[in-house]
Amino acid sequence: MGTTGSYDVSRIGASVDAEIDRLGGQVELFWAKESQRYAGYGLTAGLTVVELGCGPGYLLEKLATAFPGLNLHGLELDPLLVERASRYLSEQGLDVSVRQGSILDTGYAEATFDFAVIRLVLEHLPEPMTAIREVYRILRPGGRAVFVDNDFEMHLMSFPPIPELREVYDAYCRSREDEGGNPRIGRELPVLLAAGGFVDVDYDVISAHSALLGDDLFARSEGVGIPSRLVQDGYLSSRTLGLVSSRWRDLLRSDGHALIRQLHLGTGRRPAADR
Repeated sequence: MGTTGSYDVSRIGASVDAEIDRLGGQVELFWAKESQRYAGYGLTAGLTVVELGCGPGYLLEKLATAFPGLNLHGLELDPLLVERASRYLSEQGLDVSVRQGSILDTGYAEATFDFAVIRLVLEHLPEPMTAIREVYRILRPGGRAVFVDNDFEMHLMSFPPIPELREVYDAYCRSREDEGGNPRIGRELPVLLAAGGFVDVDYDVISAHSALLGDDLFARSEGVGIPSRLVQDGYLSSRTLGLVSSRWRDLLRSDGHALIRQLHLGTGRRPAADR
């Protein structure tokens, strides 16, 4: 969020408020499983933790609540989102430091953090390796980073199938690629982390299913703002969007329907001997 590249909260969706709500839906959709992964990767009280590209602060709030005793920090490039995150976290009664800055050059001193979370950021960057190396730099020796990203070749699947969804995601990929992003970066995470010097690299995919989480959360996390913007920008036909909307409504009325979404996680440590 709020990174130099293919993401701009003020124009990616129908409105800023709608996009911020969608970002909240994306956190809620995966949080149950995502939080288990963070715990398994060693996130625990007493650690100094940063989320880079923290957006409106929803994940920071989840981390603070689920893992009490963290020394939490957030970095966000977009000043609008910095203000939203700071206000939101203050309203929740949380002491979390959020500051403006870029993941490409954070301004943090070397070896500052024990744990870093980078969620849905790399996919928007023209130079993801620059970001990965910066994350490595600000981690303490032995510290861990978790990178969470999409891969739009394997995004949302449905039953009954909606064939036109493939056209929507292909259009989305073209639009993000034209702006310097890589919306299929999820599959590359282990390779990129190893190239950036990380050790004990691991990779996982977490899934969300509508039969377990309900349809409303899927609708909130997807939204209509981005497809509508793709039509406005000439990447998607209005006919295709109309077909998707119609088939989506039919799907929700059908017995036994299913929606599935995935997120890709890559994790690694800065070597303990790297002092």
